[in-house]
Amino acid sequence: MIVPSYIAKVARAKKHLIDLPAAIDLFSGSHPYTVRERVEGKKKRKVWRLTFTADPANTDIPLIAADAIYNLRSSLDHLMSSLVPRNQRSSAMFPVYFEGVWEPSRPGEDKQRCKERRRWASDTKALSEPALAILKSLQPADGGGEEDGIDLLRLLYRLSNRDKHQKLPVVAAGLREPFVTYALPDGSEHRKVGSRAHPAFQNHADIRNLPDVAMNVKIEGTTAVALRVAGPEEHLPLPLFLWDAAERIESEVISPLLPFVRPSV
Repeated sequence: MIVPSYIAKVARAKKHLIDLPAAIDLFSGSHPYTVRERVEGKKKRKVWRLTFTADPANTDIPLIAADAIYNLRSSLDHLMSSLVPRNQRSSAMFPVYFEGVWEPSRPGEDKQRCKERRRWASDTKALSEPALAILKSLQPADGGGEEDGIDLLRLLYRLSNRDKHQKLPVVAAGLREPFVTYALPDGSEHRKVGSRAHPAFQNHADIRNLPDVAMNVKIEGTTAVALRVAGPEEHLPLPLFLWDAAERIESEVISPLLPFVRPSV
């Protein structure tokens, strides 16, 4: 039995995601951060800041993540091709536009939105009403909110388009479950445990509540690697974001649309 290409594409993405933690662990294990002491402000306050000394952009992490994103994005287009008649399959693209894209253009609407409305009408004209209803439910909220539709798909498409032209914006977002050690002039050593938040310390974060006389300040933790994006999300944790994308594509996109797949011949 031949596995449909849209399912095989998601499986390939998951294979890359299995490889991704090893690349992240390799970067984290290199201890790519330090604590830098500075004197700041009008009061000349002594400040200790977490500072990353290496960049995950210089590792295999962006390449592995890009391969996973490519296959997830491609799986959606392959799925759309299986929903339309054979004579439309070479040009069909899975629609990720905005809620209400199926409605007529409004007076004064910008050209891009009008183009997306025309594309929606062209790519979905041969679909049944139940299939159309599912595609409509998957469109992101108009304006980019997350209350309706799957804004995750919009993020996925944005990252896929970014990867076509430049490396994905993978960054060291901070440290998870950090702990700080320091010494005092009397020779005693102390340990300060941070929050379990994700990440607890961001890059360049001020390590607070240390005595002014603290010496040999060091920090340890697990590096939080993420995709940097614009908007309220800001950082999408890796590999968690991409695992969530793969699972949601399977359960919320492929599974409901399977009954409407047309024969391949």
